[in-house]
Amino acid sequence: MGERDTTRQRRKTVLFVCTANICRSPMAAALFNALAEERGLPYRAESAGVAALEGAGMAPYALEALAELGIRDAGHRARRVSGELLEGADLVLAMGPRHVREIERSFGPSRKVYTLRGYAGEDRDGEEIPDPYGLTAHAYRASLRQLLEYVEGVLERLRREENPGSPQ
Repeated sequence: MGERDTTRQRRKTVLFVCTANICRSPMAAALFNALAEERGLPYRAESAGVAALEGAGMAPYALEALAELGIRDAGHRARRVSGELLEGADLVLAMGPRHVREIERSFGPSRKVYTLRGYAGEDRDGEEIPDPYGLTAHAYRASLRQLLEYVEGVLERLRREENPGSPQ
C-alpha cells in the first residue's frame, strides 16, 4: 500500500460548532456520523460550543428528534471549542457567521473553518441555522431537518473531493 493509499484511508475529523453544544452541533455530528458510516466515507464528526455548557448532555428534544430517525446518543457531553480540538479537526463547520467570528477571535483565522450552510453550498451563507434551545419538540425536528439537508450537502462535497473522477 502506497503513501497515497494510506492517506486516503485515514479517518478525517469534522468538528461541528454551535453555542452551547447541546442542540445543533451534537445533532449535526450524530447525523453526519450515521450517514458517513452508511456511505463508507472515511470521516468522523465531533462537536463543541463557543460557550459550551460543559459536561451537559444533549437537550432532551434533540435526543428525541434523533431517536425518531433511529440515531441514538452515544453519551454526548458538551465541551468548549479549544485549540486542541481545532488542531485535530480537518474541517470545522459552524452553525453561523458569529460562531466563525468567535473561533477566529479566540484562535486566529483558519482556512478550515466555514459555516455549515456555506460549505454545503447554500446561497444564504450569512444566515445562522436557528437555535431550537428552549423551544418546542417541533422546533427541534425542524432544526434537525435543516441540519440533515446541509449535512447531506457536506457529505456530497466530501465524497466528490475524495473521489474526484466519480460521477456527480
